[in-house]
Amino acid sequence: MVDNYQKNGVFLGIDFGLKRIGISLGQSITNEARPLKIIQNDKSSSQKIDDIINEWMPLCVIIGYPVSDKKNLFMNELNKFIDILSIKYQDKINILKFSEVLSTEEAKTRLKKMRSSGVQKKRKKYIDDVSASLILENWLNENIKDRNGNR
Repeated sequence: MVDNYQKNGVFLGIDFGLKRIGISLGQSITNEARPLKIIQNDKSSSQKIDDIINEWMPLCVIIGYPVSDKKNLFMNELNKFIDILSIKYQDKINILKFSEVLSTEEAKTRLKKMRSSGVQKKRKKYIDDVSASLILENWLNENIKDRNGNR
């Protein structure tokens, strides 16, 4: 199924949280992603995600998924979120889960580097969108061939 994504296009990354949802955009030419926005996880979040999907028309949506066997509120809400998107876009866009191991810690490190280099001047309070971009970049690097045919 991943071979269907070898064409150039936009990919959406999501870092789901009970309070906030980080959104990122990536593309397969460079296998890079960038933070797009953070939305509050509330009654309007579903519509906001629909608006983003309709605006960018991604080939695929990659959702960070923890490596956990625990059944708790977070996992229940995450699975419900994935199920809703999967049903809503079943014939249009693939919704895929991908490991988010260490994405938050890596995002903190990346944000710190961005601040020190002057790329990120404004102090960001949240890192959810940076985490989403790391999840998406990791997925792109593992699943999309580069121009030389390498993964």
